Parts: sequence; structure tokens; C-alpha cells
Amino acid sequence: MPRTAYDTSQAQSNRLGEYRLEAVLGQGAVAVVYRARSDGGRMVALKVLSRTAAAQVHIRNSFQREYRVLSRLSHRGIIRVYDAGEVNGLPYMALELLAGETLEELLTRSKTIGEVAAMDIVRQVANALDYLHGRGYVHRDVKPGNVMVTRDGRAILFDFGTVYDMNDLASNAPGVYGTPPFLAPEQVLAETDPEHAPPLDGRADLYSLGVVLYRMVTGRKPFYGSRSEVLDAHLHQPPPRPSEFRWVSPALEAIILKALAKDPTDRYQSGAEFAQALTQIELTPEPPKPELPQRIFSWLKPRR
Repeated sequence: MPRTAYDTSQAQSNRLGEYRLEAVLGQGAVAVVYRARSDGGRMVALKVLSRTAAAQVHIRNSFQREYRVLSRLSHRGIIRVYDAGEVNGLPYMALELLAGETLEELLTRSKTIGEVAAMDIVRQVANALDYLHGRGYVHRDVKPGNVMVTRDGRAILFDFGTVYDMNDLASNAPGVYGTPPFLAPEQVLAETDPEHAPPLDGRADLYSLGVVLYRMVTGRKPFYGSRSEVLDAHLHQPPPRPSEFRWVSPALEAIILKALAKDPTDRYQSGAEFAQALTQIELTPEPPKPELPQRIFSWLKPRR
């Protein structure tokens, strides 16, 4: 993660309120996440805003909204929150400490993970999103870096800093959120043509999840280029078929392409429907590659 200036006055004493800080797990533009132990003995991931970020009203409000939303959720595929507070002007949030790695880290190391494993992870995330959407929220930033894969195979969605409340529009922070390679077309329109952007709902998250599945089975994302080029591609360009880059079972390719439909009405309409589609398909084994002499002969054979 990118390093940023951070007020470590509390960390220098290895304490933040009732928490003893043991190690830095990650550091981003606005917060540091520590492995910490409460005075009661609970191990947590302690997310602490930097002093600079805490001074910005919209960041502080987003942080507080993230806690409020997570405190209302209880699903095995969504990170749990235990506590929140503030010490000497530094807001913090105590989250479930997970043993594992992010899907981004896994893909950086392995590039692809195979169809069966990819389907299992996406099925879990789709069910978590179905629960989330059913309670009126849109995550808005579904991507490999926001999915933790634990040692026992659980896929857990985290980082709800951009969460959108479909039932309380006035409480949502202004602006466009998400990560360009994973943005649904309607999220792009909210930035490029807000007057014609449709209302945001859970189908935007399912598009992003389709991009995640695309990357897991092909080793690449559908669109590349500058930020503006990627956003334009989400709006106007059909994604290359996954099978152009790697063997993908036809049934799985059809699911991916449906998830990436430009029009939300052409996608899966719920996380449960997406998960069910993955449960019902039959994978096709990759055809064996011909032996080298046969391949050479096919290359040299005259074309008609």
C-alpha cells in the first residue's frame, strides 16, 4: 500500500485507548490498520484514521457511516465490526481480525486460480452481496483488494468506506466512488453524465463481481488504458470474450458475459441469482493440446 504521513503519537506508546497495538497490517491514504489486542483480550484489526484525514469532514462522515452500516450487518461473508471510538482526535474502528490474504494478493502471486476455485469465491461473495443488497446497501467498490480469502476457504467482503444507502440518499457522501477497472456503466454515468445516470442499486456490485470473476479465470481485466479510456470502455465497448485469453468453459464464459452486460436489466438481478447460476453449470474440461509434431504439421500444412 502507498505510504502516507501519519500521526503516530498514539502508536509510539503502543496504545490507543483500550487497545494495545502489536503490528501494522496495512497503511493507505487515509488510515492505518493495526493488529491490536483489547484490554479484554480480543484480537482485532484496528483501523485508525490519520489526523489529516480525520480533519476532513467528508472522510470522517464516511468512516462513521461505515461503522454504522457494518454494525447492522451479520453475515459470514461480511467482515464484522466490534467497536468504534475516538482517542485524542483519532477515530478508530475495531474489526474482525482475519487470517488469510486478499484476493488481490492471491492473484498477484498466482495470476489465475482455476475455474472451480474462482466459482467458489464468487459464489460466496455473491451470497454476501445478496444479503447486503437485501438490507438496502450497495458496496460500490467490489474488487479483489476488498475480498479476503481466509485459510479455511472463506471469502469475506470488507472495506465499506464507499457504501451507499439506497433508503437514505441524503446520508450518502457526494461524488463518484469505486475503482475504474471494476466500475459498472451506471457508476461511470454518475460521473460523466449525471443527469442521465439511472438510480444505483445492487446490480452495479454484480457487474463489478463479474469483472472479478473475469480476472480470476483469465489473469487479466476486460479493459485497459487511461482512466478515461477504461471508463469509456465500460460504457461503450463489449468486453473481449474470456476465451480469447485462456481456456474457459463455455457455460462459465456465458455467466461472465451476462454479469458484464451494459444494461442492468440484462444482468443477474440479485446476488442469489448469480450464485445459483454458478451452482448449476457444468464445467467443460480443457481439450488436450496436440503433441508438438502434430502442431508443427498443422502450422506447415497449406491453407486453402
